[in-house]
Amino acid sequence: EYDYSMTAMAAKLGVNPKDARLFMLFDGRWKLTHSEGGMPPMLFDLETDPNELVDLGRDPAYEAQRQACYDRLGEWARRCAQRNTISDEEIVSRRGKSRRKGIVLGMADPSAADPELTVRYSGKTKQRFV
Repeated sequence: EYDYSMTAMAAKLGVNPKDARLFMLFDGRWKLTHSEGGMPPMLFDLETDPNELVDLGRDPAYEAQRQACYDRLGEWARRCAQRNTISDEEIVSRRGKSRRKGIVLGMADPSAADPELTVRYSGKTKQRFV
């Protein structure tokens, strides 16, 4: 993933900052570059075109290969990137066991929470911050 939102190219293309992103996938032969913001995809067969001179991104004959690359890109985007150092077994063993610090997630009504989890956030502060 590449964010080019602060570059002159984003301004030249008239791309909104949130859309000035590129995603590249390479599977060993095919290279797909996807651009947010409505730009067409680029597809190269690096086996027959190692210098990336022939863009097959809009060629209807390569629709199946383009879709296969997009499928892989979608799998990558949905991967669990935030949890790569804890095993599934460890996660299951921690379920329901609060660490007693941090943010209480999913709580719309504080009265529904276990008082033990919210006591730190209730009442007057012990420090003066002004």
